[in-house]
Amino acid sequence: MRKPKNVGELNTLYQDADTIDKSLFAEQRSNVLLVAGDHYNKNLTQNYRQLRDNRDLQSNQKLRLTQNWVHKIHRRYVSAISRYSAGVTVVPNLDSDIQNQKSAELNDAVYQHSITRYRLKEKNLRFVSDFVTIGEVCVKLYWDETKGPISGYEQKLDDFGQPMFGEDGQPAQDENLPIFEGEFVFERLFGFNLMRAPSAMSWEDSPYIINRKMAELDELKERYKDNSDVLKSLTEGQSEEYVVFDANKGGYDKAKGQVPIREYYFRPSSELPKGYFFIATRGAILEEGELPYGKFPIVYAAFDEHPTSCRGRSIIKQLRPYQAELNRASSAMAQHQITIGDDKVLYQAGTKLAPGALLPGVRGITYAGQMPSILPGRDGSQYQGYITTKKEEMFDLADAYDISAPNNDKGGTDIYAMLFKSSVQRQNLSVYSERFEQFRMDLTTLFLDLARFYYDDQMLIPAIGKREYVNVEEFRSTDPLDYAIKVVPRDDTIETQWGKQLTLQQMLQYAGGQMDKSDVGMVMRNMPFGNKEEIFEDMTIDYDNAKNTILALERGQWEDVDPEESHAYMIKKLTTRIKQSDFQFLDPQIQEMFRARREMHTQMKAQQDAQVLAAQADYIPVEGAKIGVDMYVEDKTDPSKAPKRARIPQSSLQWLMTQIEAQSGPLMELNDLQPSAQAEYGEVKKRGQQQPRQQ
Repeated sequence: MRKPKNVGELNTLYQDADTIDKSLFAEQRSNVLLVAGDHYNKNLTQNYRQLRDNRDLQSNQKLRLTQNWVHKIHRRYVSAISRYSAGVTVVPNLDSDIQNQKSAELNDAVYQHSITRYRLKEKNLRFVSDFVTIGEVCVKLYWDETKGPISGYEQKLDDFGQPMFGEDGQPAQDENLPIFEGEFVFERLFGFNLMRAPSAMSWEDSPYIINRKMAELDELKERYKDNSDVLKSLTEGQSEEYVVFDANKGGYDKAKGQVPIREYYFRPSSELPKGYFFIATRGAILEEGELPYGKFPIVYAAFDEHPTSCRGRSIIKQLRPYQAELNRASSAMAQHQITIGDDKVLYQAGTKLAPGALLPGVRGITYAGQMPSILPGRDGSQYQGYITTKKEEMFDLADAYDISAPNNDKGGTDIYAMLFKSSVQRQNLSVYSERFEQFRMDLTTLFLDLARFYYDDQMLIPAIGKREYVNVEEFRSTDPLDYAIKVVPRDDTIETQWGKQLTLQQMLQYAGGQMDKSDVGMVMRNMPFGNKEEIFEDMTIDYDNAKNTILALERGQWEDVDPEESHAYMIKKLTTRIKQSDFQFLDPQIQEMFRARREMHTQMKAQQDAQVLAAQADYIPVEGAKIGVDMYVEDKTDPSKAPKRARIPQSSLQWLMTQIEAQSGPLMELNDLQPSAQAEYGEVKKRGQQQPRQQ
């Protein structure tokens, strides 16, 4: 689609888009009123008060009561979808690729930090409420340079516009002109304010999206005081008064001193490779330009979709007939209570009634003539069965009983049974929860794409930590087009957390003794209820160092070997990377760096082992009583005699056992290495033993 040239073409797009979905906008606004309990016109509130006070109803008066079961069903849907779409996490696309692993780890750290910074959990509840109430959830994500913490102040200028300096020679700061750090804004867009192309068969097929909202007239005049065309259009419309729907108040309100703003967002296409946007009023264009970094800023999801329909529908559309019938029956019940609710005394003409004698606790009535009778009043109970049946049909239609079925096994301790019940309940909402999860995934992907451009190093350090500062480029170089990462849903319910905890505990129980110390630390780090980095830092530091070293080597960066590193672990990790199938596609110089690094670790390992053995082999103690051992030796004084049993001092045997135990540690580490690494280690150790002999 070509770019519009003037405000007239923009107005034409707006009128066509507004006409095609006008009936849908009315339905979405009424959905908000139904959930809020405003089922009737607010102007009738005074009439309802008069009806409650009067004893009789006129023929032209109607009693209208509300049983707001829509709100309860809405609350159940919001709670269930929020529970089963708790959040997302970033995982590597290829679990075996260490670069994918690190990219996913850094991106996930940035996103998890944003949950706290931007209060995304609170925003998520609002998104789910829009999803259920309106039938559509839509968010515009953009970077606002006027928000966030203050990072400094602009330099102060004198009357002639020249920079000013303080007594210390430093630039003087103007505290009236602060410079903000900037932050992302997650703006909710309501479905009744969103418009699309009339010819679009789906939301994604619409080449443009239009959003309308109100803005303060005085703020616009101050911002565009140097633009005569904009000021003229704003001045012409400042006397107009607009009737707008306020979603916060749940009704219509008159907006005085405000002006409608229309935002046009065009998707990237062959004619507009980076997309385009307009911010305009009915008479002038305020802003226009390419989309920042070519990213379409609007993320959308529909609750219920119908064939050939571009827009979404809410579950409230199916509940409207039942809610209207429940309101009618409730009003009829109340009307019976008002008209014939009290008991009535019937007596024949001529019968006289008079107060009788008063006794303690007894009120007497005397009558002359035929005995009077009492006509019982009506409480409208004849409607109660009908109301109950309709309510059950309404809840059954919405599956409101199934999506929030309580756990009747009180006191049960089988976590796996809880997990199974949770998964069964989730299946009832799979259609809606998966759509909302996709919305969360798209929003997270857009946030990470924009964060690579807007976040500087100082904003990334609090998110990824100072230890990962060396890997900042790994985050910036993550390219979604290469599918280095993907965003998947994460379930944070207590049932799944317990299931994960028990699974990892069983893993450690049966396989922990055969796992390396660093692998045990990684398992503990991923436990939901034991994932404290400080507790297992000593067990996972070798893993973290090895990963950072391999990433640096793959980037072509050489780092000196630290003598304090775990050389056996580094040899194992480097050998594993060299044996992977994609290693041969790396640059030959990088391949040589890997082998040189492993050679250096092998040499340092051999030197450390030799130093340990040399320090322990200074002398052999010979103190203590002699103990016979199962070894026979010849008599050196008389070889003709039969061999006799050897007797060795007790301290000598203890020294020998100590040496064997000390030597078994390096041998066990050596056995864990790959055969090629063992051969290389033996060759290095052999050369180290031959050098002193040659000297």
